[in-house]
Amino acid sequence: MGQQFTFLKQEKLTGETVVTALFLKGASFIAYPVRIVWTASKTEEVPSLKVLMSVPKKKLKHAVDRNRVKRLLREAYRLHKNDLTTYVSEQSLHVQMAFVWIPSEVLDYDKVEKKVISALSKMQTLLTSEFVEEKDTINDTNCN
Repeated sequence: MGQQFTFLKQEKLTGETVVTALFLKGASFIAYPVRIVWTASKTEEVPSLKVLMSVPKKKLKHAVDRNRVKRLLREAYRLHKNDLTTYVSEQSLHVQMAFVWIPSEVLDYDKVEKKVISALSKMQTLLTSEFVEEKDTINDTNCN
């Protein structure tokens, strides 16, 4: 069976307490036009990657524009998430991410897609550096 290009309900980050905790404790980086806020932890449970798309009303006043941007972000994420999803399940990680829109205008899909791809690859790099270095230090201490 080929790749699944889906964005299921269980992949969406929901719940006021969970989202608030993500924005309070999460690390972030910018891949303009989006800011990615994320947290990750090792898990014994089923590994998961949960995502939230946010477009502030302060940036885009019209609901039509906000909905359009969220649709563009979801579509780009849905088509390019497979590498990150595979990595998260291989490493037994629980990752929460929020894509927050920065500019005050709607951009075309090509620009949004390129930046979502770069954000997902940067996310994988950050996860690798955070959890691989952790394993290396554990192995170093066991050798002594």
